[in-house]
Formats: sequence, structure tokens, C-alpha cells
Amino acid sequence: MYWSKYNIVFESPYGRFIYNTFTNNLMEMNASLISCIDKIISGDFSYLSEDDVLALKKNMILVDDDTNIYRSIKLQRLMSRLDTGYLTLTIAPTTACNFKCIYCYESGIAPLSAKAKLNLLEDTISFVKLFKNTKFLRVTWYGGEPLLQFEYIEKLSHRLMNMFENYNAHMITNAYLLDKAKSQKLKELKISGIQVTIDGLEKVHNERRPHKQNNDSFQRIVHNLDDLFSVYPEISIEFRVNVDKSNQSEYHRIYNYLKERYGKYSINIHPGYVTDDFSAESNGCCFEADEVNKFVLEQYDTHNIPISLYPRPMFGECSARHITSFVIGPEGELYKCWNDIGIKEKAIGTVKEVSLSNELLLKYLLENDPLSDNNCEGCYCFPICEGGCPYKRIYQKDSQESFCKAKREGIVKKLKRHIDYKYKNNKNQ
Repeated sequence: MYWSKYNIVFESPYGRFIYNTFTNNLMEMNASLISCIDKIISGDFSYLSEDDVLALKKNMILVDDDTNIYRSIKLQRLMSRLDTGYLTLTIAPTTACNFKCIYCYESGIAPLSAKAKLNLLEDTISFVKLFKNTKFLRVTWYGGEPLLQFEYIEKLSHRLMNMFENYNAHMITNAYLLDKAKSQKLKELKISGIQVTIDGLEKVHNERRPHKQNNDSFQRIVHNLDDLFSVYPEISIEFRVNVDKSNQSEYHRIYNYLKERYGKYSINIHPGYVTDDFSAESNGCCFEADEVNKFVLEQYDTHNIPISLYPRPMFGECSARHITSFVIGPEGELYKCWNDIGIKEKAIGTVKEVSLSNELLLKYLLENDPLSDNNCEGCYCFPICEGGCPYKRIYQKDSQESFCKAKREGIVKKLKRHIDYKYKNNKNQ
């Protein structure tokens, strides 16, 4: 019997706690456990009653062997990666966009002719038919701005829905073109959720995400979202607020605005951290990994906004590691990572021709794998950590150390805020 390496002991103003990253359980210690916790950690269990031992074993605080826990997590993730029962497609019908965001890294590809677009649709259907064991299809419409090609989305959606009983779709859009007519069609197309980026209140948002012709994109987006909820109230919306040092003080304002305006609907508001991963040189505005933690804690401490304070188990991984997940570009080119769209040398094939022996495909599936990393195996964060972005693990290996350090340092600080938030809410109820 051993003290699990996945345990974290810490104190807060509300007591002393044990958090276990494998079970994802947070347990408040009673007085008798507090009095002997140091001895238990060192391996002396003589102070525990049989009932105490059973309780600690049940919560996997005490275990027979941590190695089997690690292996079970590893097996579950490997099985998930190789699960061909579902097919995940991120489809970018265009990389063109009607916005000129200050941080955008994509450049538009000239649109295909009507005939070429029709051929692409048929080739995409033929590609999907290759996955004969697939029982479930998940589609994310991406871009550029996908609503610029809404007619194509309609046509391809209907074909795909006819092929799969279990079909679900999501869309990432700036919502500028999401008028009431399109909103009414989203439910018909089984688009159950959308992600919309709003970077602040009107002035800040319009500075960061202006329309190419009409700089005031904010009011148009809000009007469209009002209409969307009026005709499709059950839709889920992920509001992403792209944050860097230049607009971090704006986050709480737009958060409160969106909560007040749309809080009765199914919404989630979260920050997206702008990076300069695709820039030739640093612009000085992007957060480092430790600064993300600082931002999250500040939002709670100053504005009482809880941003992912409680850890989430990561038994799924980025689609770049999943064998039947693909990104389809506007000319039918295939990629493994969203970051690669439009970069022809990063294509792993096309919807007309792809091979599992493709060098870049194998690179994404296998290289610098956290499941083969001794540091990951020995880390107490492993059960709640995806090992970092596969793209960064492969192409920006120097960033891994700062990611891991920030991950470890952030856990206890966030858990303390979670406890504080929970106790305050219970007190107010």
C-alpha cells in the first residue's frame, strides 16, 4: 500500500485538502487525518483505522501500485486515438474572410469555380465513404469565414446527413453574415453549436476585429445573435474572447455584458490566448505560459470570474493525434492540424488521395508523444494533462518546459480559488 503520486496536499483558509489528479476528486481532511498526514505520506499507516484505510483506498489516495494507474490512462488514450468508430472532419470551404483582425495569421486562397466546387463536394463524399466502420460523423465548419460559402455548406451538409444517422456539426464564425435566414437553417443542418469571437465591448472589439468595409462589426454581430436566439433558442454558443496584454483589462467587461445579455441561453464564455507562434518575431503583447495563470487568477480575485478553476481530466486528445480526424482545406487538401490550413507543404494528401504511410501524417500521430515521454509518466499532472499541443510538441519543443511548469504551478492556486468560490456561493444560497 502506497501514498499515490497523484495526490496533492494543500491548505486554504477553509481547511486542509487532498486533491487527486487521477480521480479528479477534492477531499477535505478531518482533524484525525490532518494530525497524521505527514506520517501517511512517508509510508507509516499505523495511525489509521481500518475504516480510514478503506476510505482512502476508495478515493485512491492510497493505492497498491501507481504504475497500473498510469498504464490504464495510457491504454485509454491509445484506444481513443485508434477508435475508427467516429470520423471527425474540420472543413474549411474557404480561407477568405470579411474581417481584417489584427492578429490573423491566415491568408485567403482564391475561390474555386462553381464546377470545381461541385467536383470537390463529390470528392469529399467519396473520401468519407472510405471510412466504412464509422458510426458517427462530427463536422466543424471552419475558415476563413465559412458563412461566405454558406450555399456549399448547405449542399454538403445534406449529403453527409443522409449518410450518417449519428451526425453532429459545429461552426466557427465571426457571425457578421449570420442573418435571420441563415440562423433558421442552422437547426435544419444539425449545427447544434457555434463559436463566436468577441474581443471586448464595441470600441475595443472594432479596433481588433473590424469588418473590411464596415469597421463597426460589433453591433452587427450582437444584432445577429439576438435574432439567432429568437429563432433557435436551444443552440449552444461558445463565446471566445481573444486576449493578450493589450486588451486583458477588457475581459471582465465583455464577460459581464454577454452574461447579462445572453445568460438565460446555453452559452460559455472563455478566453483564447493570442500567440505569436506564426510570426517571424515576437510582438510583445502575447502571454507567456505563466502569465496565463496570472490572468486567470486575477479575473477571479478582482472580478469574481471563475475561468477553468477546477481541473478537467484529459482522456481525449487533440484531433491531430486521432487516426480518423482530418482537416479539409478549400481545394480538397488534407491536413492534421488547423494551424496548417493553406500551407501546401503541410498537407498530408487530398480527399482524392491519402496514405497512412504519409511522412507528415505519421509525424503528427507519433512524434514527441506524451505517452512515450518519461517526464510525462513521472508527472503527477499526467491524468489531467494532454501533454501540450501536438503542434508545439513537434515544432516548438523549447516551449514544452514552460508549459509544464505553468501547468504544475497553476493547479493549487486555481483549486484554492475554486474552494473560495464554492464556499462563497454556498453561503449566499
